Amino acid sequence: MAHPAAAHSPTVIGPERADEYLAQMGIDIADINDAIDAGEIMAGNITTNHPITAAGLTRWIHVVGRLREKLASSGLWSPDNPQNRPISKRNDARYTLSTVGGDEVTGIADHPRGPSAARKKGKSTAEAVNGMDSLIRIETLRPSPDNGDGTAPPNGNWFLIYHRADGSVRLEVSLPLGFDENEGQFTGWRVRVILPDWRPKEISEKKPLDVGGQDVDFQIFEAS
Repeated sequence: MAHPAAAHSPTVIGPERADEYLAQMGIDIADINDAIDAGEIMAGNITTNHPITAAGLTRWIHVVGRLREKLASSGLWSPDNPQNRPISKRNDARYTLSTVGGDEVTGIADHPRGPSAARKKGKSTAEAVNGMDSLIRIETLRPSPDNGDGTAPPNGNWFLIYHRADGSVRLEVSLPLGFDENEGQFTGWRVRVILPDWRPKEISEKKPLDVGGQDVDFQIFEAS
């Protein structure tokens, strides 16, 4: 897979500041970890008798479902499905949060490129990133709350990116700069919030079949 060259140095928030930074958005890292745990359990139930993409798809489905449930329970977020793309949307319309499987760069703070999607993404992701999808209403595109030191999260369409590595899941919550629809990939990152690695509570000899990275995409079909 060809990866876009990074032309912008993102703001990188390290794991030691991630909790405080994401709290400004109404996101609790404990909820993210709970969602990752749910995905790990369900992906671990997949065997070689299932379709080859089943482990990655199953993980993604359950990460998305649990995370949206947790965010909604905070009272600050609601689930939404623009163009069949499952997201969470802040009730004040400042942020959206989507979930995507990332490549091996995910969660590595000092990598010059930053993560790419593990698989090419489609038109609906491109429209969300490039501003064609009016998830963040124009009237809400006012300046982000300023805490005085320039570290307030910018308004926009954010992504939880995860990568199931050997022994852990690397994580970040990041805001893309843009998206190349022809390549099906993010073109860079404005902000990367690196989370502590998630590790399973118990070490099992049986590894989920998507270790090393699988991702899922969805298509938009016009009703006939």
